[in-house]
Amino acid sequence: MMCTNKKITILFLFIFLNSLAWGQNTPPRKTLYLKDGSFLLGHLIAERVDTYHWELTDGTQILLQKDQVRFIKEQHPNYYHLKDGKIKRTKGFFTSLMIGGLFERKTSEWSEPNHSPSINLAVGYQLNPKLAVGLGTGYDIYDTPIIPLYLNFHGDILHSTTTPYYRISAGYGFTSPTQAQKTNANASYSGGILIHPSIGLKFHTRTNLAWLIDFGYRFQRYNREFVWHETPERWTLQRTTLRIGMEF
Repeated sequence: MMCTNKKITILFLFIFLNSLAWGQNTPPRKTLYLKDGSFLLGHLIAERVDTYHWELTDGTQILLQKDQVRFIKEQHPNYYHLKDGKIKRTKGFFTSLMIGGLFERKTSEWSEPNHSPSINLAVGYQLNPKLAVGLGTGYDIYDTPIIPLYLNFHGDILHSTTTPYYRISAGYGFTSPTQAQKTNANASYSGGILIHPSIGLKFHTRTNLAWLIDFGYRFQRYNREFVWHETPERWTLQRTTLRIGMEF
């Protein structure tokens, strides 16, 4: 467990320092509106007396007569237009919703693994495409359900329409006993720390919505105490996670 936590910490520090050093080297994108009603995404390379030298999002460069152009408009500073018109958030507030499962590895031939559904919601701020910081919560339906509250760090790895991304969540899980557990006066439950690293794929669209799928591993501690025991039982739930979701 300690070795795993150390590896997670080293990975997080590497990603965090890399994201701080990241800078966008491409020129700001603009939208060029033509008099025929169409528009072109890209940026202006040079302006001459009667022409615009324009580069499209796929790298193609063209010359346009000024009498063909209605006007040129700066794009929203918090978004970047990728190839095929897909939009990528570079800065600003976000909301993400993830739904999936927590899958337990079979530990013995006498017991069946206990799988649990999970739903999580996070809101936060995108500092740059490689680092966003947020606050999340949700509902994890273990035998004793848990409501997590955690800090969330995530970011894109590549600058493309479909990109791998990382996500690291760390916080505390509060127990939410079932009605049957609440009626048992001989037992009580309390939560514990939560750590959840994951990697996934993000699919950008032509709107500010992006589709997500990720795979990770969740560590969740909680305590169970019985009146006839002097010390509580301390449990560490370790689950492989597979989730789908959206970010907007």
